[in-house]
Amino acid sequence: MDYDFNILYYINMYKKWWKRIALVMVISMFLTAFFSSFMPVTYVSTVTLLSVGGATSTGGALGSLLGLSGLSGGSSTDTIVPLLNSRRMSTDINEQFNLSKIPKFRYSMSTTEMKGSSAINVKGTDPVLTGRIANFVVKNLDKINTELDITPNKPMVKVLDPAVRGARQSRQTPRKILVAGLLSFLLISLYAFFSDYLRKLKSQ
Repeated sequence: MDYDFNILYYINMYKKWWKRIALVMVISMFLTAFFSSFMPVTYVSTVTLLSVGGATSTGGALGSLLGLSGLSGGSSTDTIVPLLNSRRMSTDINEQFNLSKIPKFRYSMSTTEMKGSSAINVKGTDPVLTGRIANFVVKNLDKINTELDITPNKPMVKVLDPAVRGARQSRQTPRKILVAGLLSFLLISLYAFFSDYLRKLKSQ
């Protein structure tokens, strides 16, 4: 079957399909903007932790932060991350702030590595609560450290900057609209070429 895909073929294809392509792109971009406007606003509160000095040069960032001079390499958040993601931490947060009575509140935690310090970020839908949770998490790290004797340092970490009211995060609506437009363009283009290919196969 002689089926030549050249530049004229693509030009003619888009000439026949441009209205449908444009319509699908407009609809997808409009729906993306519509649903994005109804998404809950997210706030982030950050507590900055200071890396403690005094560790040997072979201790690495983790040893410097946690006072474990025998640990080499690794990140200063290597021990913090498992504790943040633990069921123990989640339970303590839920009990401290009685989150069972705030069903619409959602939060997540992450860490950021910086030179000489690290940070714990708490994202959620309540700017005040995110700040309170971020500060509580640091205190709870010390509680867990005392119970499990993870590090000899007490407190486990030192706070450089406590968390404050959460800063509002952008919904990034323009970027989402652009991505939706590009994806819909690619999908409808693939559909156009595939349907034309099948039509030509049937005509043989």
